[in-house]
Amino acid sequence: MNRTQQKICTATKLVVVAHPFNQVNVSAIMAAAGLRRQTFYDYFRDKYDVLGFIYREEVAAAATYCRHYAYWPQTLRSMLRYFDANRAFYQRVLTLDMQNAPANVIQAHLRTTIGDVLADMQSTEHIHLAPAYVQFIQSVQSVALLAALQEWIGAAEPVTLAVENARLYRYLQDGLNGLAHSARATRVTLIK
Repeated sequence: MNRTQQKICTATKLVVVAHPFNQVNVSAIMAAAGLRRQTFYDYFRDKYDVLGFIYREEVAAAATYCRHYAYWPQTLRSMLRYFDANRAFYQRVLTLDMQNAPANVIQAHLRTTIGDVLADMQSTEHIHLAPAYVQFIQSVQSVALLAALQEWIGAAEPVTLAVENARLYRYLQDGLNGLAHSARATRVTLIK
């Protein structure tokens, strides 16, 4: 992310937290950034595009281990820290319901991350999962994790970061352990 993009992203987060989203526009973002309005369009299509960019860039910086089975607990912790630190911003944007809403970007990222972890898990644990089953797990888990995240971020009295991390860790670890155990027990491709 270059300096101009960083200024636009920082301004976007400030404006989104300070105003209802229907009042957020490119002019307000760029005024907060201290840049010309036209500069925005050199980098982003619209305000929704910048929201997706913020998530992708910031989570990539916060969770660098996300493709490895061995490091998924660190990835989970890093992602939760990121959302906790940006709670006010995500309380606003996770409620948006449109085609390119941030929730869709987050779910797609979770789906990809889950697929990467499962691919690495198969190699590490010497198991084989049918591709269709991997896609099923990706779909179900990404929806479940997004729902848990939305509930935690939006809660009037959220549990602590440590508690949320412990709950999601146990949920995911139990699932991965069960998956590995079932695959080893059958010694065949697990579910077609």
